[in-house]
Amino acid sequence: MACTSGESTTAEQWTGATTISALHRDVIESHILTRLDGASLGSAAATCSQLHALSSSDHLWSRACRSMWPSTNSPRVSQVISTFPNGFRSFFSDSFTASHPPVTVITNSSNGCTKIQESVTTEIISAVDLFYGEDLILSKVIETETETGWFLCSPFRVDLLDPKETVRTQVSYRDDTCHNMVERLRLSWIVIDPAKNRAVNVASRRAVSVRRHWLTGEVEARFPMVVSGGERGTAAEAAVCGAVVTWGVSSDGGEMHVREVSLQIEDMDGTHLNGRDSLVILKRALEGKRVKTNVEEEEKRCEEFMKEKEERKERKARVEGRLDMLCVGLATLAFAGLFGLFVFWRWH
Repeated sequence: MACTSGESTTAEQWTGATTISALHRDVIESHILTRLDGASLGSAAATCSQLHALSSSDHLWSRACRSMWPSTNSPRVSQVISTFPNGFRSFFSDSFTASHPPVTVITNSSNGCTKIQESVTTEIISAVDLFYGEDLILSKVIETETETGWFLCSPFRVDLLDPKETVRTQVSYRDDTCHNMVERLRLSWIVIDPAKNRAVNVASRRAVSVRRHWLTGEVEARFPMVVSGGERGTAAEAAVCGAVVTWGVSSDGGEMHVREVSLQIEDMDGTHLNGRDSLVILKRALEGKRVKTNVEEEEKRCEEFMKEKEERKERKARVEGRLDMLCVGLATLAFAGLFGLFVFWRWH
């Protein structure tokens, strides 16, 4: 079916071809566009001017967002999204694509804390959705204040569940559960800046690793997302937003339940960043250029990050080894000198 706005050609009259302009706009909007997901809706909008105009309706993008991310049904999240330049369409564009920030320079203050070169939000909102296959396991929204001294100086960590809170599921543990989780488990952790009207998904599309702890029996699924753009050659050149889902297994080895869902950020030295430094990383991700990526590209970036992290660790170990040898040599020379002076004093 062609998409034109002019008169039908002679060939169309003879062949019976129908243009989309022949359909009433209510039919297109109510019976066609409402059946599309966000990605398909965006593709339809790029087809022609007529579909672009019809696809700009905020209620279509609202349906697409609520279907993909049930946490956007939250009144608080909906209210914040309504302040975005193009409402739910802007939110979908921010959250569905990956962030690739440009290279920036991070300076350090005299007390060793990272300076944030521009003002940041007073709070961040986390909209989190966890799926196993097509089944929604968990959907929750949590707000985090970012101005307190405790937040700025303490290790950054956002916990979705209270310490004693668990989420029961219909997932049963079997020998192939970890393998199945890699394929079927899907986590979306969208960080929203209500002050700047931006959002970014800081979790990978699927679990990069799923492992069961040999002692506790807990299953840990990791969804890392690499955020680059820092000063080249430093530990802040890239950081990883580590979203982790921890599953407990019932005593009889059957039903599984979600025990923890958390987010932390670490740099290339493996240091878990504090709140102040984590805000720099999140700000970088929120303001970065959006590009379309696939699962393979995300996993490749994660592998490159881990490889560079190991190389930095080895280089650091070699440097520390040389320093240790230098210190031992200096200590030996100092001891030999003192011993020589002592012998000389005793004999004279």
